[in-house]
Amino acid sequence: MRRFLAGALPFYALAGLAMCMYLVLYRTNLFDLNALVQGATGSWWFPAFMFACVLLESVFPYFGYFPGTALILMSAALNPKSADGSVFAAAWLAIIVGAILSYGQARFFRPFLQRVASKAALSRCESLFDAYGRYARIALFVHPNACAMYFTALGLLGRNLTRELAYLCVGAAAAVGILFVIVTRLVSSVGPTDDGELQVLLAAALVAMGTLVGLYTAWRSQRAV
Repeated sequence: MRRFLAGALPFYALAGLAMCMYLVLYRTNLFDLNALVQGATGSWWFPAFMFACVLLESVFPYFGYFPGTALILMSAALNPKSADGSVFAAAWLAIIVGAILSYGQARFFRPFLQRVASKAALSRCESLFDAYGRYARIALFVHPNACAMYFTALGLLGRNLTRELAYLCVGAAAAVGILFVIVTRLVSSVGPTDDGELQVLLAAALVAMGTLVGLYTAWRSQRAV
């Protein structure tokens, strides 16, 4: 059970954050987010706004679940024609820059971690990363927060950034592309609207992926024994 939770909990945490944002954005009367995004999409400054929001979401751990992914979903759902190449490129570049910033700040704090953490704990982290690191790259295809967490771990462990950039570029493009394709297909069948269903769908997908990763982690641990 402990091995299962070790693999599944990060995805479950992201799903919980997604549901919290769903409650804040769609079940309160703080502001009409749909109206704001619909008015912004198509504007000349919207790609820069998209870049800023996704970048904030992609820097771990300071901004947490800032609604960058929600903005991607809503921009494609409310106005599919405005979700062109410039918006895609802005979101893709923001994930890459955010992951690199996460790596950089982790390297900056690494000397402090080495002073406060035991050598046994650091060695354990190293061994876990060696065992599961290549599978963790799958997370790069999921969410900006997942990219940030992975590259934060790289920085804390002092791993090489350069060889991971190719995985990051492909993962970021896949993550944004999957969001655009799925939302565009949904919009073509139900029409341009968003009442929070996409956010709930994202949370459900994260739960499903977390469960699969947890099951695989537990199965792999049993085989190793």
